[in-house]
Amino acid sequence: MAENFSGQTVIVTGATKGIGRAIAAAFGKAGANVLATGRNTEELNSVCLEIEQAGSKAVALVADLALEESPRIIAARALEAFGRIDVLINNAAIIHDSATLVEFDPDLWKLVLQVNLVAPVFLTQAVLPDMIQRGSGKIINIASIGGTRGGAGRSAYRATKAGLINLTESVAAEVKE
Repeated sequence: MAENFSGQTVIVTGATKGIGRAIAAAFGKAGANVLATGRNTEELNSVCLEIEQAGSKAVALVADLALEESPRIIAARALEAFGRIDVLINNAAIIHDSATLVEFDPDLWKLVLQVNLVAPVFLTQAVLPDMIQRGSGKIINIASIGGTRGGAGRSAYRATKAGLINLTESVAAEVKE
């Protein structure tokens, strides 16, 4: 990451594994204060230690995006710890086992929708007013090529990623100067 994010605050959801962990670590190396969220305390502490060893500040927040109150708690904790939010990375997601829509468990469908789409909507809603007021901020939603076309067995995942792509475009149009 070539850009310097020194002193900026970044929230990364799903920061304990894969893409989310790499994003959190990269922002930490670029000087950002990072609020890292995930469900595993040990993995959160590990990524935060890596960020702190790079010379940045990090806060680990165990958060389950399946819970309706989590987006509000995440935003409030970032503001409490760092005073502002400059970048939001909506990365956390559930990739479910392959299942046709006919056999898909309704509770799992709702869970995938909550984590992959509803939580990013409400987290964006929580951080956007301050960003608009300051005239500065970035919201990055991690979608998937799966959100651009259908595919057998992954209907819930693909539907949420399509929704995330459209959310991104809609919010960008709303805040465009």
